[in-house]
Amino acid sequence: MFRIVRTKHESVENSDFVAPANLVKNGESYHAAIIIRYSGSMYEFHYPGPSSGIEFNSNIRDYHHTVTYTIHADEIPSFIAYCKNIRDRANPLYGYFYSGESYDLHGNHLSNNDLGERMTCVGFCLNVFKGFLEEDYLKYSDWDGSSNPVQNSAYLESFCKEHGFKVDEIAPFHRRITPREFLISGFFNELPIRKEWIDDKKDEVQRYFDSRTE
Repeated sequence: MFRIVRTKHESVENSDFVAPANLVKNGESYHAAIIIRYSGSMYEFHYPGPSSGIEFNSNIRDYHHTVTYTIHADEIPSFIAYCKNIRDRANPLYGYFYSGESYDLHGNHLSNNDLGERMTCVGFCLNVFKGFLEEDYLKYSDWDGSSNPVQNSAYLESFCKEHGFKVDEIAPFHRRITPREFLISGFFNELPIRKEWIDDKKDEVQRYFDSRTE
């Protein structure tokens, strides 16, 4: 297993990288971001959630990360420019949906349904990776409605009533890929990454976090 690194305290890599990252409390992952190291500087790029804009900054918090080799070191200057375009143009809304959308290289959101720019923190990271890689980072269809932590029918019905959608039209996009699953994705280089591969690592990663003293 590739090493999980505590970004601010154990980040000893001398090379540039892009990394899926998590904020972790009491052994549980609760937020996802992308960590970038370039030319000796570290950056976090993420969607903080409801009522928040996209952030790209060097004042990183206490993340844990796994380096992904799907984005090569010599591509990082282009990746940073791409992230800044997204920061300047993106306007996401929060929701437990992901339908395989992405951001183009100019930072415009590309959607294949009427939901538009609606996502979780993980969905945002997947949009970023897919847009830059020009292919699916995860096989997102491996995650279905049962992946959500909320009651599927109650959430969908309430959401549709509030926003004027029909349940059967958006139910196929109702899924949640968790921050922990995004972190584990960094262990794999073959795309798209499958849910079963990630599931096989979950117990091992949980034991790692359970053994940590923060």
